[in-house]
This record gives sequence, structure tokens and C-alpha cells, in this order.
Amino acid sequence: MLNPEFKGKASILDISSIGIMDMAMVCEAMGEIKYADKGNMTTDEIDKTIAIFTEAKKAGQFRAFWKSFDESVNLMASGEVVIQSMWSPAITAVRAQGVPCVYQPLKEGYRSWGGGIGLSAGLSGLALDAAYEYINWYLSGWVGGFLMRQGYYSAVPETSKQFMSEDEWGFWFEGKAAMGDIVSQQGTVIEKAGAVRDGGSFENRMGKVACWNAVMDENQYMVRKWNEFIAA
Repeated sequence: MLNPEFKGKASILDISSIGIMDMAMVCEAMGEIKYADKGNMTTDEIDKTIAIFTEAKKAGQFRAFWKSFDESVNLMASGEVVIQSMWSPAITAVRAQGVPCVYQPLKEGYRSWGGGIGLSAGLSGLALDAAYEYINWYLSGWVGGFLMRQGYYSAVPETSKQFMSEDEWGFWFEGKAAMGDIVSQQGTVIEKAGAVRDGGSFENRMGKVACWNAVMDENQYMVRKWNEFIAA
């Protein structure tokens, strides 16, 4: 059984390849399972993980299972849940509503993920040139600055720095205490002067990644077991 303090007030993300990583972090933290590789579980590890969470689900541990950004924000901002997996911009959105919300670093480390842009092999000529032009713009800094103000990181943070104030860069990237109020992209205050980012600097946070989201060798089996958990 998971923590009774959060019974009926917890939620996790209902996307199997991501949600099972959160499950694994919990199971390992409880000392229930020692994974050889949380990002590429065996069928036995998948079975044990799902079994622990199915028992907790039947015991009433969870309030909901969310799939969209807005769902996660509404669940937390309304107080329907007090602990759940969330994306960094969702934390920002909750704080923008004046609701205290902590992106809690785990002693076990972070579950991390990355995204990128790929070029189709079918591109050529003007279309290929346009695709490269878009990628160059995407990495030139404006997008990175926008994303970093939501708590994400750019693949080339140095260019993002040009589109952020010294205080924003210090807060979001370097883990420094804010010199002034930190505002969202919409201009809403989300952190007061003196606040320090949850988890600290880029180096501190990325140096504590415990697992990365990936497609497992047993992905099809894992998805079937996940669906059984949701339906239980």
C-alpha cells in the first residue's frame, strides 16, 4: 500500500510509457523492487510494478488519472489532488493562479525526457531548405527562452540566455535566488523575490536523472498490463 496520507488525493499520468516510469520510481523508493533498468523493464518487473499499483488503486489511493495538461492543472489547482506527476509548465500554470505548488525533487532522482525535431528523408529542394531554416530559428534562442521560463531547458541554452533577463537566467538556469519577482510568459507573478527554483541549477537537476523515458523492448506487453491497471 502506498502512503495513506495521500489516499484518495493522488494522481498519475495515464500515458503508459511515462506513467510506468513514475510507478517504478515509487516502487524502488519503497524498497519493493530493484530494477536492472527502469527504462527497459523485463516482463517480470512490469508485472510486479503493475501489481503494486493495482492493489493501491483498488484500495482507493487515486483520485484520477490525467492525460492532458489542463487536467493536471485543474486537479491540483482545485485541491482535488495534493500529489501527482506533473509537467513543469503545469506547475507554472498552477502557481500563476496563486496556488502554492512544489515541483518536488525526489531523493531517488528525476524521471527525465527529451524532445527534438527530425527531418523527413523525403525532403528536398526548397522544402528541405525551409526545414533547416525552421530548425535554425528554433534553436536561435527565442523558443528556448520561452520554454525555459516554463521550467524546461533548451538544447542550446546559450542562445536562450540572449532572450532572458539576467535575473531570469539566474533563477531558471543557475539556481540562484531571484533578485526580483519571477513572472510567467503572461506576466503573472509565479515566484517572489528571494525564491530559489525547486531542485536548483541545471547542473544539479540534470546530474540527478535516475531514468529517461524510452520505448521498452517489452513495450507492447507493458501497454497491455497498463490498460489492465487502468481498468482494474
